[in-house]
Amino acid sequence: MALLRKLAGQRAYVEGYEIKSIIDNLNNILNSTRDYGFFLHNFGISDYRYLSTREDIARAIIAEVSENIALFEPRLCVNEITYVAENKVLRLSFIIDAVLSKNGQPLKLFLDPVDDHLQARS
Repeated sequence: MALLRKLAGQRAYVEGYEIKSIIDNLNNILNSTRDYGFFLHNFGISDYRYLSTREDIARAIIAEVSENIALFEPRLCVNEITYVAENKVLRLSFIIDAVLSKNGQPLKLFLDPVDDHLQARS
């Protein structure tokens, strides 16, 4: 169906579909436990309950998210990932400032924990 839309000239739908596909892929990556139950080395995010401060956990997550995007989502080029300070206990949110690799279109993603999962959304 996607090929038919592309051939029919529905470019906006195709670009919207690609962004949705990127977000879905990021959600799959970020909700996987690193080196557990998946055959790709370094796929997913580690468990950071052993770290003592929110800032340490945020730094570790930013490093792993950047690495995972570089390794497993080549359609996206990350400029910066910033930690969003919140007063809520056990909640870490991030903003991913990136561009699409193929055309340089800017994309901002909000990375937010929802029901013990990280959820990326534009």
